[in-house]
Amino acid sequence: MTAQRFIYTTDGGPRTASALKEKLELLQAEIGKLEALVVGRQTEFQAAAERNQAERLMADLLRMTADLMSARDTAARLEDELTTLRSWRSERPWWWRMLAG
Repeated sequence: MTAQRFIYTTDGGPRTASALKEKLELLQAEIGKLEALVVGRQTEFQAAAERNQAERLMADLLRMTADLMSARDTAARLEDELTTLRSWRSERPWWWRMLAG
């Protein structure tokens, strides 16, 4: 047996400590790459979530703007109708107003 200590793998073949150390370093490098990938994906996910939230807020804003415009149109129409009714009322004689209420 040499100065290197043998460690046996699952298939029964011997593996030296230096080979295991190399494999461990390779796996640690892969872990580092995966951690960097996870950080990148988290950043992408957060940006997508912010975009989705911004899109929802924009949709709400557009819906509220449409509701506001509809309410303004309705208010203007009702104001016109009220003005018309007031003008009809002043044009009728007093006795017609008493009959109509």
